Amino acid sequence: MVILLPVLGVGFQSLAQLTFKNLDADLVVQQGRTESALPETMGLMIPYSAQLIAEKNWNSLRTIEGVTEVMGTVLLWNFSPGKFFSVSGIPLQSAIENENETTNPENLIGPAIVKEWLIKGRMPKAGKYEALVERHYGAFYNLKPGKTIAIGSATFTITGIVDIQKGSQIASAKFFLDINEARQLVKMEDGHVNQLFLRVSDPSKADVAKVSIQKIIPNSSVVSADSFLTLLGTLSRLTGQFQQVTTSVAAVLALLLLIIFLRGAMGERQRKAAVFRAIGCSRKHVRKQLSAEAAFQGFFGGTLGVLLTWLATLGLSTLKFSLPNGLQKSNDPAAFLGSQYVAPAVEANLPLSIDPVLWLTAPIATAIICGILGWWLAAHRLKGTPWGKIRS
Repeated sequence: MVILLPVLGVGFQSLAQLTFKNLDADLVVQQGRTESALPETMGLMIPYSAQLIAEKNWNSLRTIEGVTEVMGTVLLWNFSPGKFFSVSGIPLQSAIENENETTNPENLIGPAIVKEWLIKGRMPKAGKYEALVERHYGAFYNLKPGKTIAIGSATFTITGIVDIQKGSQIASAKFFLDINEARQLVKMEDGHVNQLFLRVSDPSKADVAKVSIQKIIPNSSVVSADSFLTLLGTLSRLTGQFQQVTTSVAAVLALLLLIIFLRGAMGERQRKAAVFRAIGCSRKHVRKQLSAEAAFQGFFGGTLGVLLTWLATLGLSTLKFSLPNGLQKSNDPAAFLGSQYVAPAVEANLPLSIDPVLWLTAPIATAIICGILGWWLAAHRLKGTPWGKIRS
């Protein structure tokens, strides 16, 4: 357990971080309001859980200690009979400039890195009413480069197809277009956004940044990789968020079990030790022998423990977990609109592995611990005369 719990903790943390892995972002911010059971009108709308954030507010996030990059985007929902799709408005000009290598690629985070997902066609141009379509959605509705799609009051030409990489689903959408064109579709003021992606210099500063963000943007939800640990179950929280506590408890229990086991082993060896004493072996010599035997047992037990942990990781690595397709608090709108298209589930295996160094350090560590315990317990077992031990 002492070995398995840290391995599980790292595995669950890696799984939770997978939703952010390919976005180059550490935090996602949205501002919600009271949800409605059904959309009030058909057509384009701003999601219930992603309301508008003024430019002066989200620009203030750049002053928070540890925050190195802030990227604002516009997320829209489009409702029509039997069909639902989401639209992501991104700073398209920045993405195009990055494509031409005139800006630092590290400045792009969140869905603004959509160029890396492009598998067919080209990037759209700002102001030309062009868009990218997600691969599965495009295949379902036969949307290819050159075809057009009506989004709100405008018609967009498909210029490319994107395949959203695993680890980027948190920023997924069916269509990607210029952020200013997205604002125009819902008559949004310039500079306003409803989804923010932040990068922090040090993951340890994320919790402090969350508190500062919620002060600047009231009623905001700040999501990080740790937020998704709660979606993976109680075990993931215990081994992920409270890894040090659970590992320490397991270590104490393991130590107590070792003491109980070695006390029993010393009891079995007590008569033999008395015989050695009776034939002339010194107390110190017998104590060393018992300690060496305990150390060997510890080495064997440590090796067996790593082997069993390795076998357990092979089995647990086959477990599949569903990853979130987005941040919306509402149920998928497509469900209650009877949409023909249903987004494919995104699943990932629990990434578990054992550090090769552990195969050596764990047996050595248990051998040393058992050797010390054996030396200590042997001193108590060797008290008294050997003849008394033999007679008893």
